[in-house]
Amino acid sequence: MEIQTLLASLIKNSIWMKVLGVFFIVYGVITCITIIGLVIGWVPIWLGVLLFSSAKRLDVIEEYDSPEDAVECIEKISLYFKISGIVTLVYAVFLVGSIFFVLFGSFLDVMGW
Repeated sequence: MEIQTLLASLIKNSIWMKVLGVFFIVYGVITCITIIGLVIGWVPIWLGVLLFSSAKRLDVIEEYDSPEDAVECIEKISLYFKISGIVTLVYAVFLVGSIFFVLFGSFLDVMGW
């Protein structure tokens, strides 16, 4: 099978990868404006760079039919999903912990402790 056939769907949607990549980069920069935002603002910037550079690789693949670029593109997309999954799990644990903390605090307040 040709690279073009395997990556045709990604190539067709590379514009959306670029749009989402730019969105993540802008969101990360805005997040980094605050001191606390510096701690987490680099993650969306990193995700945006991964998506945008992946989409640029797809442009190269479409034009030059390069297997090396195809491998690099897939690796960057894979890393994007790994990082997104880890960040989502961390946020979910933080959310559940926050909900538990609020409910436990409310319970203690109702009990008069």
